[in-house]
Amino acid sequence: MLRTNLVATVLAAAATEAFTALVRAAGVHLAVGDPGGSASSVVPVNFGACAIALAMVMVLGIGLAALINRRSSRPARAYTIATSALVLVSLAAPLIAAATSTGDQAHARRRPPHRGRRHHPPGPPPP
Repeated sequence: MLRTNLVATVLAAAATEAFTALVRAAGVHLAVGDPGGSASSVVPVNFGACAIALAMVMVLGIGLAALINRRSSRPARAYTIATSALVLVSLAAPLIAAATSTGDQAHARRRPPHRGRRHHPPGPPPP
């Protein structure tokens, strides 16, 4: 199991970096921000960052697979349930990350209403 997962990790990391290279070549600026943070917390994603992150997560996934394989009477079903739940949890971070349109919208909904001077369009004063 370890050798298969190691090969899968290397291939996935190479595919991820190849894809990000294509995205960068298309002129897309890749950056990441802290969940719930401000636009000033956004940092660029450097070459190799995606592969390193993927490798770290794969180590945890291999450990989870080994634990489930050892402890569960139905390891395939248990692994599918566990990984499905983890995928859903992992989707939350991009939705609330700083400087993304969805993240900015979610952050704006949590902000209290503006209490300062209101902007009025030019024209006669409001009644």
